[in-house]
Amino acid sequence: MPELNFVDRSFNKDHSVNYHLSIQTDRNGLSYCIRNGRHKEFILFRKYRFDHVYLESDLVGQVISVLDKDEILRLPFLEVHFMGYIQQNTLVPARYFSSDHLMDYMDFNAGSASDGELFSNNIHVLDVYNVFSLSRALVSVITLHFKKVEFSSQASPFLWNVSNQSGSLNNTAMYVGLNAGFFDVAVTGDGKLLLYNTFQYVNETDLLYYVLYVCKQLSLKTNDLPLILSGEMSSRLVYSEMLKQYLPATDHDAAAGLPPVSPGLSPALAYKYLNLFNLQACALSVESIKAE
Repeated sequence: MPELNFVDRSFNKDHSVNYHLSIQTDRNGLSYCIRNGRHKEFILFRKYRFDHVYLESDLVGQVISVLDKDEILRLPFLEVHFMGYIQQNTLVPARYFSSDHLMDYMDFNAGSASDGELFSNNIHVLDVYNVFSLSRALVSVITLHFKKVEFSSQASPFLWNVSNQSGSLNNTAMYVGLNAGFFDVAVTGDGKLLLYNTFQYVNETDLLYYVLYVCKQLSLKTNDLPLILSGEMSSRLVYSEMLKQYLPATDHDAAAGLPPVSPGLSPALAYKYLNLFNLQACALSVESIKAE
């Protein structure tokens, strides 16, 4: 059974060919939302919790189990977007990008060749490509189930959201996406993206350390720096309260640019699952190759 299940009364499984399906998964679970292509609003959200996921094979097995038992995920959809939560990614300026060199970009960034399947998402506003690697086994399972799928990592909708807020690039601010086990961080100012990175964390002390480290590296004043939180873990008070002690302007993302959410869905889902809800809206241009 799903841990969370919000379904608007307007949802009709017979109309699924008019719906956009967005799915995300990490070691904590699988979530998906459905957007009505005609009325441009979200009408369904489900979250399955995973336990005891330690290896890649554990995650793949849990995903297969959900795909097998969830009747809605067996329906035909207008579009399917899948997002994995990973740290194996790098940003490449568009003027230097070539789809023939995805492996080279990953090798240069990680210091070793990737054994996964490689993808690139073009984030137009920032004029960069997000190059990333996803598990071959996971990609195979998703592709076999849905046939035609667009793949992303969480960095793509996260950065898309940062760059598409009104005047965001001109304003000095920090954005933190709190995921299970690691977080995304972006800093904007002077009309550009000043920094993007990911850091692993176990508790609020780790989180605070890396946030203050970024502030120090970029000479940011913490007393009035807007720190915008999103992500599934951002609802935990221990994180936001710790950050507010040192960065008083800490707040949750208002999700101002998000498409409408139907009355049957909880508004509280917006900032926790902001990447998922933005996945289809960011209209990514996706290219992929298989790693040799």
